[in-house]
Order: sequence, then C-alpha cells, then structure tokens
Amino acid sequence: MEYKDYYKILGVGRNASQDEIKKAYRRLARKYHPDANKGDPEAEKRFKEIGEAYEVLGDPEKRSRYDALGTNWQQGQSFTPPPDFEDLFGFPFGFGRKPGRGRTFSFEFGTGGASHHGTFSDFFDALFGDMHQGSQYAGRRQSPRGRDIEAEIGVSIEEAHSGATKQVLVENSHGNRRLNVKIPRGAYDGMKIRLAGQGEPGPGGNGDLYLRIKIFPHPRYKIEGNDLVTVLELAPWDAALGTTCTVETLDGPVKLKVPQGVSSGQRLRLKGKGLGGRGDLYAEIKIVVPRHLSTEEKRLFTELKKVSSFKP
Repeated sequence: MEYKDYYKILGVGRNASQDEIKKAYRRLARKYHPDANKGDPEAEKRFKEIGEAYEVLGDPEKRSRYDALGTNWQQGQSFTPPPDFEDLFGFPFGFGRKPGRGRTFSFEFGTGGASHHGTFSDFFDALFGDMHQGSQYAGRRQSPRGRDIEAEIGVSIEEAHSGATKQVLVENSHGNRRLNVKIPRGAYDGMKIRLAGQGEPGPGGNGDLYLRIKIFPHPRYKIEGNDLVTVLELAPWDAALGTTCTVETLDGPVKLKVPQGVSSGQRLRLKGKGLGGRGDLYAEIKIVVPRHLSTEEKRLFTELKKVSSFKP
C-alpha cells in the first residue's frame, strides 16, 4: 500500500499546532469542495485526501500514532510498517481491516447541510482500524467533539519562573465552575496549557480548554523570550573604575563584578538567571550623574575635565 504524507497533504509542518492544522484543513476543504468543483474528479479526490489527513492530524491520539512512524517516508512510497510498530501500540498491523475495502466516512462541510461521503485509504484503515472496533463508529466518521475554547490566564513573572497553581473560573455550556490550573516552571508569554475535556460538550465528547499565558508587566524586569533584562544604575566613577554590585534576581540577590570602562546600554550577563533557569538575566548599564554637586565635587569634576583626554 502507499504511504500517505498527511502533513504534506494539508501543507503544514510536522510541528504545526492544532489550530494551524484546523485552519489549513478549512482553507483546502473550501477550495476543493465538491459543490465548488462540480464534475471535477481530481478535486473530489483531493477533497477526500484532505478529509482523511484532517481525520488523523486533527485527532491527538491518531496524530501520535502516525508520528511514531517517523519522518523518513515520502508521499506515495510503498509502505511497510517498522518491525516494532506493533509493539508500540499493542495491536497487530491491519487489525480489523477487510482487504480491498477502505473504511467509509460521512461528514458535512460548509453551508446547505450537504452530506459528502468517501472512503478512507487502506493506509488509514491499516493504522487506525483498531481504534473503532466495537464502537459506535460503525463504518462512519466519529461524531464531532464539542468546540474547543481558548482563554487567557494572567500570571506574574515570579509564578512563571517558579511554577504555581492558579484557580480559574470557566464559563461554558457546562455552567460555571472553578478549576485548579498548574502553571509549569519556566512558562513563557503566549504558552498554551491544554485542559482536556473542559471545552464545550458535543456528540463525540467534550472539546478542550486552552489557556494562553499572559505574563504581567514587572517593575524590575523586561522579558525577552526566556531571558530577563534589568537596569543596573552606576555612578560615573564606578563605571570608569569598575566595581562589584548586588543584583536582584528571581532566585535572590547575587554579586556581579562590573569591569572598568563600561558604558550606558552595555549588558552584563548572569547565566541561568532567566525564566525557569532556561534563560539568562542581563544587567543593562545605566550611568547616572548626580543632579546636585557639592563644592568639592564640582572642583574635582572640573579638574578631571582639564586633565582628561577622553573624547566621547
């Protein structure tokens, strides 16, 4: 049988998110929909391939099984499963498949309620036939799950760095309920946490809840990926002569040796002191000049100006 490159069929990378996969499927399904390509057998064939690819990549369990085949396969290549594939999932290859007959599916897409039918390939049936044995699938595509929900959860830099448990209020068709959500150590801005089965209900089960992390601004630190940046203020003489300063990090204060001759804007790195220990902390130098000078300070600065050859 021929290997099916479902990622290539949908035009997405192997690291594509579920949202990217869903968007690619919808775009291609509209383009090759039978109602928009009447009498075009190639478009109908492409439409069925797209539907099969989404059936696999849109389901985390099927996608995981498919990914276990590895990346050394090409679309249309003659396919024989790896010798250890059966051991990975505990079923004999091709279990439940009737030779020469692909598993059928039926689904609706778009407006008008038109139902379109097709047949999954032998490749699909050989890999996933066991996943529907004795279930309500019975030769049809699984009933659709409920809608996924996406929401935002705000956390402090300290919570993102060390990890925390936060309580969130979820509002959907289930009603209102509070859930305890574990924020992993080293969480980053935009990271998504998946809560399986906490989305909207549907005939095929509940959708999922995705919480997108939003890290609150901090008065001391600026976030750059996993790195943090803090401002280190220095007097002109410390910048010129060098010094040792105390820098506050998320893990507590540390000593930082400042070399002589640093300038404003220069950054000194504290390795491993960024978010979750994965990034670094950068102390950005800011030279601060005294606003008011004593008579002696003014005299000394005037003398320094006379004797110094430095030209900025």
